[in-house]
Amino acid sequence: MKNIVVFDEFNELDFKPADLLEEYISLTRKDIGKFLANNELRDIPCPACNSQLTQFAFSRFGMQYKECMHCKTLYISPRPDDSVLNDYYLNSSARKFWQEKLSTSTDKKRKEKIIKPRVDWVIDSTIEYLPGARHWVDVNTSHYGYIDEIAKTDLFARKTLFSPYVRQSSFEKDNIFVLFDKDLANGQIDNEVDVVSLFDVLGHVSDIDAFFAKITRMLKQDGLCFITAILSSGFDILELWEHAENLYPPDRLNVFSMEAIKIIADRFNFDCLEFSTPGILDVDIVLNAIQHNPDIKISRFIRSIIESKDRNVRDAFQEFLQTNLLSSYGRILLRKR
Repeated sequence: MKNIVVFDEFNELDFKPADLLEEYISLTRKDIGKFLANNELRDIPCPACNSQLTQFAFSRFGMQYKECMHCKTLYISPRPDDSVLNDYYLNSSARKFWQEKLSTSTDKKRKEKIIKPRVDWVIDSTIEYLPGARHWVDVNTSHYGYIDEIAKTDLFARKTLFSPYVRQSSFEKDNIFVLFDKDLANGQIDNEVDVVSLFDVLGHVSDIDAFFAKITRMLKQDGLCFITAILSSGFDILELWEHAENLYPPDRLNVFSMEAIKIIADRFNFDCLEFSTPGILDVDIVLNAIQHNPDIKISRFIRSIIESKDRNVRDAFQEFLQTNLLSSYGRILLRKR
């Protein structure tokens, strides 16, 4: 199984300017009450391994996170269903702010450092593992930068977008998608897709089993599934826990561990070709958090590393996290058996 290590330089504020992120989180808190809290919520077992052995972790915006004692997934329960979530992502003030302000303010850097490398990853890995691939389906993309980058590639004869978050009138591309302005559950593509990409999608899927069942039916044998996700087994999540600013509903409804992703993959008949954690922000995230909130408790040893005046020490520690699959940013490539 492949594990990729990445060397690059940028920091958390390149993608999440503090003032804009604070406003986004404030809007999210309000929208939770408007869109989610008044709907019927359901208790669930662990969405990865289905274990009932869980414990309360912490609350965020009035919703409770549980931790699975078996696979260490962090997840919200009780939770809304996927139709409620789709309505939230289409109509909430927080998501409109994300699209119109926060996302656009970091668009250039995001395309350069996140979007283009992910699209290149799909292209390069498809050439390596499935060179005859013709049909690429991208699911639940909410950032238009992906549409621009996917449109540029000529590797695939057909490219399809499934997303309830993108309206047909919002973009004009002659060469790109058969567009479905609806969610994956209503699509009618079975056993005819070579490649599926799920970029930052699993975190806000309510019914993981139904979702992966559809992905499995959609893909041909040996079809590839590309996943990026925040991992509960990552350094900054484990260190900051309830103080982690990127843990909030509904964007982080599920925060799977590395073990949890492997459990889901096996249950739905996938082999894992690559599992990497090429994150480069873990150290910066923890450092920014303790500088902002001195009451956050971390060990003296970890503090000495992340506060080191020698940038080489911090970089070496971040490389250690990547090499040992301990960053919170996961990059996973699965192949349907």
